[in-house]
Amino acid sequence: MNIIRTYQNKSRRRFNHVSLFILSLYIIFVFSACEKEVVAEKIFLNIEITKLPDKTAFQLGETPDFTGIEVQEVFTDGSKRPNTNFKINWSADIFKNGTTQATVSARGRSTTFDISFEGDLVDTGLPVVYIDTQDQAPVVSKDDYVNGSMVIKEKGEIASENTMRIKGRGNATWTYPKKPYKIKLDKKAPILGMEEAKDWVLLANYCDKTLLRTGIAFKLSRLMNFPWTPDDRFVELVLNGEYMGNYQLVEPIEQGTNRVNIPDDGYLFERDGYYNQEPNYFVSSSRKYGFSFKNPDPEEDLTTQQWEYIKNYMDEFESILQSSTFNDPLNGYARFIDVPSFVHWFVFHNILANHDTNVYMVKADMGDSKVEMYPVWDFEWSIGIGWYDGARPRPANYYVWNSNAFYYDKLLQDPAFKTRIRELWQNTTVTDEILNYIDETSALLDLSQQLNFKRWNIMNQRVSVGGIPMGSYEAEVECDRQFFINHMNWLNSEFSKY
Repeated sequence: MNIIRTYQNKSRRRFNHVSLFILSLYIIFVFSACEKEVVAEKIFLNIEITKLPDKTAFQLGETPDFTGIEVQEVFTDGSKRPNTNFKINWSADIFKNGTTQATVSARGRSTTFDISFEGDLVDTGLPVVYIDTQDQAPVVSKDDYVNGSMVIKEKGEIASENTMRIKGRGNATWTYPKKPYKIKLDKKAPILGMEEAKDWVLLANYCDKTLLRTGIAFKLSRLMNFPWTPDDRFVELVLNGEYMGNYQLVEPIEQGTNRVNIPDDGYLFERDGYYNQEPNYFVSSSRKYGFSFKNPDPEEDLTTQQWEYIKNYMDEFESILQSSTFNDPLNGYARFIDVPSFVHWFVFHNILANHDTNVYMVKADMGDSKVEMYPVWDFEWSIGIGWYDGARPRPANYYVWNSNAFYYDKLLQDPAFKTRIRELWQNTTVTDEILNYIDETSALLDLSQQLNFKRWNIMNQRVSVGGIPMGSYEAEVECDRQFFINHMNWLNSEFSKY
């Protein structure tokens, strides 16, 4: 019996130990589960904005500043705590009027708030041209005008208001993302201090990373006393509520008392690479150059007699130029052309090293007047840019328009013509004025160029036949500036030999 009791007691003790062990495990499990439930109640849930930024409405083109915004984290137990390690992004184009949402992100969660871009363009120091077309119609044609209105503001104040029409313009330039435009006011008006007229041009200068080359060329044209140089102003353009970039508002090349001042029936014509796209043109018999008309109007005013006269005139000039007596003082080329204007044009384009230009010519009438070379136009591929892939600034030792180009291949065979070039060069002192223009105008455009190249992010991209990018606006300007100095020094050595 004692043996049995002893065994039973041992069994009870063993059972009690096992039970106690199981009970301990159960208690540990329960407490562990409770602890997990407590932790689960404090899990991070979301973020929320407790205070909006000081500013949620911005000017067109303004980079949003979200100073003042406050964000906090929310947990499953209802507790909250501030979060300062958040990011804010927005999908809106800051260059278009409208409302959108900004997104605040932190710890894999996000929330949004409304922001808007509206009103005037952010101030860059330049006048702003605001054009709104009827029913916000897009400008997609070079042929068909769209009706609209134009308001120009300077320092936030209205400088002029006009009803107008607008269409595209240009040849290669029209194919670029930043488009050039032609404007026709309903009534003649002066704009930004320029002479009153109906017709105006907005040049985009898309390929020019300095935005200066057209301005430099017009400055040089005035310094060299060409009969007429288009007046121009740098502006910002906002079209149908969208910032389009830095533009040049320019007088177009056309006949008129305030522009190319020739009689109404005088000739303003162009050697035109796109001549066969024009409504009326002629091709010279010898050189096969295509010419189109600016005046008389090729669709409305140009008569058959006028067309035949100028074609025969240019054919006879080319025939004389090809003869052995082309430089005869009485019966040679000088009987047809205004020689000083051809000399000016040659020196002008070589100073700019302008590879690709529009060649405009003037003849005042069908009588004794001679063909003159002016006005100047188109300077995208100048000052060391165009069809070159090497280091910049480009080597300065090259001419333009001297060989197999227009009529200069033959004119430069005449010692008297070259003497005129040397004499003009000796009396041409433009270096300081051009360098001052570059320095002053690049400073004037500083805020504008920053906004323009945010809108058109091409500073590190090669555009068309442009050179290798320099990486910044300042580097592009300095490169062109140095090329101009180098090229002027080279020309001084070259022209002294003439």
